[in-house]
Amino acid sequence: MRGPQRSPAARWSALVVALCVAIGAGCSGGDGDGGDGPELGELAERGRELTRSEGCTACHTPDGRDSVGPSWQGLYGSEVRLEDGSVVTADEEYLERSIREPGAQVREGFRPIMPERRLDDDDLEAIVAYLREL
Repeated sequence: MRGPQRSPAARWSALVVALCVAIGAGCSGGDGDGGDGPELGELAERGRELTRSEGCTACHTPDGRDSVGPSWQGLYGSEVRLEDGSVVTADEEYLERSIREPGAQVREGFRPIMPERRLDDDDLEAIVAYLREL
């Protein structure tokens, strides 16, 4: 018996996540950050753990190396050029939107392949706190 049919977008998202996990595991030992990293506040540490458990570190790194997705190091507060040529500041609003609606503001030089995440507000706040501290 076959399970429920998924939309092409849902199948594509699942494939991208699987690919990112495979790439991350093969290139960086599985967690994508190459070690424990900097000392973080409690909320940011929770954000770091969430990025690992949600699979984010398979495509993003916290150490300045671009991967399938852009690195997070130094991202918070920086100016980001988008694929449409506009420039935005990577503030809390930009980061939250990029996580919740990854196709809304795609960074120049990267493909819009990040799957949408259904995170509650507390988890999103923790992840943004982590990115802010990098």
